[in-house]
Amino acid sequence: MKNNNTNTNLILFHHHTPLTTKSASAAANHHRLLFIFFLSFFTLLFSFSLFSSSLHTTTSSSTLSSSSPSSSSLPPPILSALLHYTSTSPPNTSMSFLEISTVVSSITPNSNLLIFGLTHESLLWRSINFQGRTVFIDENPYTVSKFEQNNPGVEAYDVVYSTKVSQAKKLLSYYKTRPECKPVQNLLFSDCKLGINDLPNFVYEIDWDVILIDGPRGYEADSPGRMAPIFTSAVLAKSKSSDKNKNNNNKKKTDVFVHEFGRKLERVYSEEFLCEENLRQVVGGLGHFVVAAEEDKGFGFCRNTTKLSELITPVSDGEEEVGVDDD
Repeated sequence: MKNNNTNTNLILFHHHTPLTTKSASAAANHHRLLFIFFLSFFTLLFSFSLFSSSLHTTTSSSTLSSSSPSSSSLPPPILSALLHYTSTSPPNTSMSFLEISTVVSSITPNSNLLIFGLTHESLLWRSINFQGRTVFIDENPYTVSKFEQNNPGVEAYDVVYSTKVSQAKKLLSYYKTRPECKPVQNLLFSDCKLGINDLPNFVYEIDWDVILIDGPRGYEADSPGRMAPIFTSAVLAKSKSSDKNKNNNNKKKTDVFVHEFGRKLERVYSEEFLCEENLRQVVGGLGHFVVAAEEDKGFGFCRNTTKLSELITPVSDGEEEVGVDDD
C-alpha cells in the first residue's frame, strides 16, 4: 500500500509501567545512553548527507543547474527516523543500547537487510541502511499496511505463519525425518513446515548480508513463535550463491541476530539451525551468529552438537519462559 500524502507522518509508541526507585535509576541511565546514541547517530548521518550533497554539487555542474531545492535535504528514511525518535523523550525502544549498537556494527553501506518483525526500531534500521535494501516481514497485515502508509517507499510484507509455540517440540522431531527440510535449498519450492515459502520471489533470490529475527510473537502457546524465521534464516544464509574458491575464509557469510535469545524456544531452535560453532556473541537478550554459505551436501545444519542451553545462562526478561513441550 502506498500513500502519496506529502505531510509528515509519525508513528508514536507509548508504554508505561511503574518503576521502583532503583529500577527508575537504571531506566534513566538506559534512556540517557539511547538519547546520546540517537543524537550522535543522526548528527553523523546529517553530516554525511551534507558532505555527499556538496560533493555531488562540485562534481556535476549540469546537475547543479537543474537541481531542485530538495536535492540538499536529508534522505526520506533518515528524515522519518529523525522525526520519529526526536518526538519521544526518552526514545522508546524494545532493545537496549548495547543490543542496538551490536546490530548497527554489522550493517555496512549498501547492505541487504532482512528483518522479521515490525518493532520500535524499524525506522532506525531503515535509516541506517538508507543506501542499501531493507525488507520487513511481519505477521500482522494491519501493522504492515499502516507502516507502509506512514513511510512511503518502505518494503514491508505480511506473512501467515502456520506454526504455534505449542508445536515446537513436534516440529523439531518432524524436520529430522523430512528430506525437504535440508539446509541448502530454494525455499520458494519447499514443502518443509518450518520453511517460509510464500514471500515475494525476490526474497529467495537475494544474498542477505544481515538478518534480524525480532518477530513474530512467541510468548504464548498459540503464538506463531520464531521457529520458522530461525529455520528460514539459516537456509537463506547457507543457500547463498557459493564462491568458486572453496577456502572457508572466502565463503559468503550472513550475520543473523536473534532477539530475546534468553527464552528457551529461541535458544533451542538457534542451537539446532544456526549452530553453536557460528555463535559470535550474546549481548543482553541478543544472540549474534555468523553463518557461512555451504554446498548442498544433504542433511545436517551443524558440525558441533554442543547445546547452547548448556553454555548460556538464560536472560530474564520478566516473562515466563516458554517451553518446547507438546500440547
